[in-house]
Amino acid sequence: MGIFGNLFGGVFNVERDRNGNTTYFLKGEGFENSKDYLKKAIENPVLMTVLAMRCKLFSQMKITHLNKDGEVIENSEYIKLLQTPNYFQSQEDFLFQLMWFQSAVGTNLSYQIKPFSTSVPKAIYNLIPSEIDLKKTQEIKKFIALDKDKKDYENQSIVYKLDGQAHNLKLADLIPFYDLSNGLKPNTFNQSPSRVSGISKTLENIEQNLKSKNINLQMSQKYLAGNKTTINGVTPQVTSGDRTIIERILGSKSLHVTNQNIDVKHLVSDFKKLFLDEMFSADALTCLLAFEMNKDMLNYFSNGASTYENFNQSLISFIQNSTQTDANSTLNSFSQQWGLFEKGERLVASYDHLPIMQKVMNEKIDTLVKFLDTITKEKELGSLTDTEAKKKIQAMKQTLNL
Repeated sequence: MGIFGNLFGGVFNVERDRNGNTTYFLKGEGFENSKDYLKKAIENPVLMTVLAMRCKLFSQMKITHLNKDGEVIENSEYIKLLQTPNYFQSQEDFLFQLMWFQSAVGTNLSYQIKPFSTSVPKAIYNLIPSEIDLKKTQEIKKFIALDKDKKDYENQSIVYKLDGQAHNLKLADLIPFYDLSNGLKPNTFNQSPSRVSGISKTLENIEQNLKSKNINLQMSQKYLAGNKTTINGVTPQVTSGDRTIIERILGSKSLHVTNQNIDVKHLVSDFKKLFLDEMFSADALTCLLAFEMNKDMLNYFSNGASTYENFNQSLISFIQNSTQTDANSTLNSFSQQWGLFEKGERLVASYDHLPIMQKVMNEKIDTLVKFLDTITKEKELGSLTDTEAKKKIQAMKQTLNL
């Protein structure tokens, strides 16, 4: 190992050109903790539960391809692609994984396989963040505005390891998805920080809490026995035979009478006084809030005693204000990448088909019916033409997402 490797322990990346010249450069911060974050996302019970719910809801979106007039494009090649994104995954699997990586690490990169730059991709894959080396793509020395600048930037490559095999993937073939926003720190134009970073100490508290509870539960099965007998003010030693008898007594339900005066104490005198469950619940709430959820969605308090109505309202609110926003951002990224915006087209997501959203759907329909009654009266009074009425109705439908 060279001097830089010894001094900095892997802080530097090394590149060697054709002439044998060696260049040392600092590793970018992109995906620096991705292994840790992905590990926590699976192993921490609170984070795993929060992300599983977030990803499960996100993956259930219904995707529609609309033209410039807001009409559905039937048999869309892009809808077919998303329904079967690759050989290994369904639409739900792909979207779940996309949001999982995005939630845990902050950024998800999807790689699209295209015969030509303008063609519909044959397949798309989410790249495992811990297997990505962004190389120098984070080092942006000037603002990109001209087409030439864009082309130069997109011609750069990252390295992705797939089962030990390294692949150079062009930025032009990658679609980035951000959880918070990209560029919140220096040299992160194509990366968003992870929310897990903000709650890392809380997650550690949860893990230590569980360890403490586990240890105390084991200790609650143990007792400490001492000899209370004294002879002339001196406590005699418990013999090995007496110790064996006492240990046997404590390990069984039978009653044994001994002539020794034995004092037996439980090693955990009052488990409640540790307040482990209360601390766990408080830390869990911190994690929930970090991912825009509240205690009615995943209630760790009062033994999960959240009312059915509160749960439903909380879930509906989360879908409308968080999941729908994430879905819109994701499909906007696909639409932009595939040139749909340039044609006035777009991909839209809806969750109105979910059973929990039927109440909201009924409210939307009631609103539309009342609006149509108002439009009809205005037409009868002559204050609206048929064309104007049609535009207003179409605008209301778009507002209500109907």
